[in-house]
Amino acid sequence: GSYTFEDCSGLTSVTIGNGVTTIESYAFYNCSGLTSVTIGNSVTTIGSHTFSGCSSLTGVYITDIAKWCAIEFEDNANPLSYAHNLYLNGELVTELVIPDSVTSIGNCAFYNCTSLTSVTIPDSVTSIGSYTFEDCSGLTSVTIGNSVTTIGSHTFSGCSSLTSVTIPDGVTSIGRGAFSSCSGLTSITIPDGVTLIGDYAFSSCSGLTSITIPDGVTSIGSGAFSSCSGLTSVTIPDSVTSIGDSAFFNCRNLTSITIPDGVTLIGDYAFSSCSGLTSITIPDGVTSIGSGAFSSCSGLTSVTIPDSVTSIGDSAFFNCRNLTSITIPDGVTLIGDYAFFKCRNLTSIYCKAIVPPSTGNYTFNSVNATATLYVPTGCKAAYAAAAGWKDFKTIKETQF
Repeated sequence: GSYTFEDCSGLTSVTIGNGVTTIESYAFYNCSGLTSVTIGNSVTTIGSHTFSGCSSLTGVYITDIAKWCAIEFEDNANPLSYAHNLYLNGELVTELVIPDSVTSIGNCAFYNCTSLTSVTIPDSVTSIGSYTFEDCSGLTSVTIGNSVTTIGSHTFSGCSSLTSVTIPDGVTSIGRGAFSSCSGLTSITIPDGVTLIGDYAFSSCSGLTSITIPDGVTSIGSGAFSSCSGLTSVTIPDSVTSIGDSAFFNCRNLTSITIPDGVTLIGDYAFSSCSGLTSITIPDGVTSIGSGAFSSCSGLTSVTIPDSVTSIGDSAFFNCRNLTSITIPDGVTLIGDYAFFKCRNLTSIYCKAIVPPSTGNYTFNSVNATATLYVPTGCKAAYAAAAGWKDFKTIKETQF
């Protein structure tokens, strides 16, 4: 059967008895006086927005954790998102032990359950869903069983009190945002079997100081370590071929990073606002430097751009105010908008291209009045006539 309730004025508590399998969408929508809900063991589906607006909820009462783990919660359906407190047989659940009979923990099962302080997931569990423990801000320890192979998207996102997590060796993928905003996390070991680190997997983990990415990972997802402001060192293995957009954005305490030779793609804003970086070597396989890739890397004093690069994206080195010289390889045909804008200490620009590369808006603004542009012998006239280059006050020919 299913359960709906149309008039909830004056309703303070509700019990969904055994026999009910589905609580329909919006069943208790905006029941602002509801303080507690008891959900029977036969419920398998709770419809979307069932408890949306139930702002007075303080407790969800159940009698079977295994049955609760199997409920399908549709969009914004879990009453814990408002109640925050889960009661098992009348007792507040703080140290959650998932029973051995459970093989899968469903999406959103303990979402925003701030009463939880620890979670033990047994070896019987093979998969943990998406958003399962998101925003469980009281959670300080998690034990994940050895049979788990996948950690879903946003599974532990916002678990700000979590200080350490051991990910079992059988895990091969870490989902999108899986540990994002776990600001208390000081250490994490990514097992050797992991091949995929999802987008924003560890973003805003501001307590992490170092991270080792295992061999076998080929791609670092977009924003994977963005705003990990405590990160001082990262080891990227040789297996990595692409670094996603904003992958290390705003990792401002990162002082050095080695980009492996196999990397062919550096995404937009990949290292933007990494103000602690002083030098960077871009490997030979990279053909394009993404938009904003190194923008606001204010500590950067030297950059090596390989001969393989043919384009430099918009704002690629925007506001790299301690960069004193740059060499642009002869294969570069395009330099984007604002690429070197506000690089106010740039005094020498060496452009090896025989044909002046196309430039965008404000590519060299605030630089061209003071820096010296060095171009190949016999090319000064071409540069002096080319849009974006002719504004340099000083253009000199040199033998490269």
